[in-house]
Amino acid sequence: MTTRFSGVNGVNIAYSVQGKGPPLVLVMGYRLNSTAWPATFIAQLAQRFTVITLDNRGTGRSDKPVTGYAIANMARDVRGLLDGLKFERVHMLGYSMGGAIAQEFVRQFSDRLKSLILCATMAGGPSATYAEPPVVRVMRDLEGLTPEQAARRIWSVTYAPGYLDKHRALAEEQMKREIALPTPLHAADLQFQAFAEFDCSQQLATIKKPTLVLTGDLDRLIAPQNSLKMAKLIPGSRLIRVPGCGHRVMWEATDECVAHIAGFLDDVENGRDVANPAQLNGHAPPLLETLAATTQWFFGLPSTLTRAAFGSLTIARQSMLVGSSSRYGDGKPIVLVPPLLGSDLALMPLSAWLKGLGYRPATAGLFLNLGDAPTDRALAKSIHDITVRVGRKAVLVAHSSGQAAALRAAEVQMDRVSDVVVFGASTRSRPSNGVRTHFVSSGLPTLHAMLELPQLLRTIRIELLEA
Repeated sequence: MTTRFSGVNGVNIAYSVQGKGPPLVLVMGYRLNSTAWPATFIAQLAQRFTVITLDNRGTGRSDKPVTGYAIANMARDVRGLLDGLKFERVHMLGYSMGGAIAQEFVRQFSDRLKSLILCATMAGGPSATYAEPPVVRVMRDLEGLTPEQAARRIWSVTYAPGYLDKHRALAEEQMKREIALPTPLHAADLQFQAFAEFDCSQQLATIKKPTLVLTGDLDRLIAPQNSLKMAKLIPGSRLIRVPGCGHRVMWEATDECVAHIAGFLDDVENGRDVANPAQLNGHAPPLLETLAATTQWFFGLPSTLTRAAFGSLTIARQSMLVGSSSRYGDGKPIVLVPPLLGSDLALMPLSAWLKGLGYRPATAGLFLNLGDAPTDRALAKSIHDITVRVGRKAVLVAHSSGQAAALRAAEVQMDRVSDVVVFGASTRSRPSNGVRTHFVSSGLPTLHAMLELPQLLRTIRIELLEA
């Protein structure tokens, strides 16, 4: 299989085309590139279809910029690739985050699709069922890990219980392919942010293309309830739930998934009705899955800052910021500078809240900020450690009384600090080295300041450390 490149939407996208027959585009999910598709899955589909696979921006051999990862924009990446390949209308299969891209594609470019296959994915929005905090931590907290360590960590929530015990060799071989071209942390963070903010729930009822919704009934990452909800809202859709499979349903039950997908596509190509009765693989849907949709959100503020301080990412699902401009963060490192004569202990609730919003906060390990040389050394070490671990420049956040220490650190470590944010500052000193400084009139921890900080952080672009 030959990898080719296409200049699309401002980036170079790597892609491959194989097989013969009606065109079928496969859109991969979070962090993974096109080599992650099961080899036998591709081979079987290529016997009957022209299979187009691509590396989403940030993955594989495609470019890895620090912008452009919104789901709507990645859908435009796919559209641009199809334009270049002269495919006017295609079938499209989206897996996990790729399913979000596929939903956005049909919303923007419905005339380019023959049919839609949504596998192990969700529509987002307030009615979605989001993963539990421990599962999200596994997927999200990858800084400092090697590609192999990250892959093994993620195994625990993507494969069904017991699968690895029976198929360890297959999983090991799969992992080797996936980590041969590892996704950098900044790209993974930006994809995670995009998927967290995705919401196509209001558009599902407008989808007029034949649609197959496929899920494993043991998926811990994207609960099968999401597939049920999507199938109920998409007119005339077909729903399949594969028993005994987790999020990697196409890896765990490859032949069965190929049969479902190929059968669905044959029905579409031959003009047959694809809708099925409201049941799952012959089993009536569980009662709990047909109850009114949940209004809980996973991403947002914790119910109390105290609770969040002792359980990072233990966030209340009902956020006071749902739909606001705060939204989810991009994983940038944030070093919190305690106020003069203050302690890091006072920053713990703020640290946990920022982590819950999708950032990577760190403190200087100071029991007491005396504004002296030991304070500067502790702050310098904190900046060095987190920027090395994350691979990006840090943002320093300080109260006005800690402003002097923050600005000194920015002066000394300009290669590791991109911005300084100061709350409640009466004087507006700026470092002479050009590090950007932002001033917020309110002081922490007022509600206004807590709301303004995430909005400000979203305006600060990621800056990678120089190699």
